[in-house]
Amino acid sequence: MTAGSPIAAEPVALGAKDLSKRVIALIEGIRSVRDISPESIEKITGLKVEINPLDSNDYGTAGKLTDTWYYGLRSMSPDASDKPNRLLFQLNDQTDADADMSPVCVPIEDYSQALTAAGFASRKMRNRLNTQDYWEFTRGDVGATVYIRGKSDSHDAQTCVSMVIIETYL
Repeated sequence: MTAGSPIAAEPVALGAKDLSKRVIALIEGIRSVRDISPESIEKITGLKVEINPLDSNDYGTAGKLTDTWYYGLRSMSPDASDKPNRLLFQLNDQTDADADMSPVCVPIEDYSQALTAAGFASRKMRNRLNTQDYWEFTRGDVGATVYIRGKSDSHDAQTCVSMVIIETYL
């Protein structure tokens, strides 16, 4: 979504585990770019998707998980005139102070087990600065990159999913 574009907070109270199950189901359900439409996202996740009235390619949903943690799921396009081919799911710390993720922690294993069972190949990666692990999951023309961070601080060995980029190449 662009800065200032309207995204209503999801009115249904969700827990992080339930939300992650919905995101995993979304990843599993994507076969092509058609499955990244607002209607498809709503059907698979049960979350209300808001569409920017000024740009139908700009859509998403957001909501509060705790007083500190919010989530967002938004469309992403290769450029402003193209249909979205990616979705960005994030857990956002409203304190901007690397808050403890314990209340919203979903371990990478939840994603790994579900996605590999759904036929996704998995590989663990490390960023160029050698400071953060992430996982790439691929199945056909669909990919999901799952980023993690420490539960109680950025170097904690117990890691939690913090962001997922879902992409389709068709």
